[in-house]
Amino acid sequence: MVVDHHSMWGWEQPEGDVVFTWNDFTMAPLVAQWKQQGRKVVVFEHGWNSFFDYELNNHDFLADGYMCLGENARQSLIRHGLEPHRALVTGNPRFSTLRGDISTNPTPRILYTALHWFADRRAFNTNKLKLIKDTFPECEVDVKTNGNSKIDIPTGVKEWFSNIYANHDLFPSIARNLSMYDLILTPKESTFDFVALLLGKKVFRIAQAPEYQASGEPNTRNILEYTPVSHDLLDKDTQLLVDLKDELGESLQLQEILDWVESL
Repeated sequence: MVVDHHSMWGWEQPEGDVVFTWNDFTMAPLVAQWKQQGRKVVVFEHGWNSFFDYELNNHDFLADGYMCLGENARQSLIRHGLEPHRALVTGNPRFSTLRGDISTNPTPRILYTALHWFADRRAFNTNKLKLIKDTFPECEVDVKTNGNSKIDIPTGVKEWFSNIYANHDLFPSIARNLSMYDLILTPKESTFDFVALLLGKKVFRIAQAPEYQASGEPNTRNILEYTPVSHDLLDKDTQLLVDLKDELGESLQLQEILDWVESL
């Protein structure tokens, strides 16, 4: 059985003795119910960076096993107290098979990835977009949104809206559309921005947590250096704090994953 999230693996969802789900601590009663039924529960990393939530925000491990995108996520779980054999680096073919074309824009085209957060950050997003427009007057600037990213979009700015809950071709469509852009500016790295990095796009983190994070809101992880918005970004290279190969491992076959589940 698969409790899906953004068609993360593209698996069928029949009933079975193993439940693959995108989270455990937010659905603790369901996890307990599945275990009472004699099922094993395995959590897959439902978006890049999501497994760091356990360590950064002190969540309990309720599932039997955890499918990690890369070794960095696995090590984070282990640091938080998970037994090493319960965490498997599985990669994910949704990421490893992505392909995109090289932009041929005569003038750089810029995409602002509007922040989607636990609370409405409309003013923050609107101000960041205005700053970008003012800094790059000669460039076409578009904005990437989803249902959770609130922003006031001025006339003349194109919106790329992705229905992250209903689009079962989500990651290939992101890769295709990213081919149009030369520069990706994001307040905080998301799965979307991770895809851009995998495709070799120039991505810059243009905000720091205190700009949008209120007291008591969850902690998050960064893999990009903070870089203020300036015209110099057109000539700079992305500054990574990690090695991408440790963020995404080689994709395992389903049978390899089932063999591991059997051992839990």
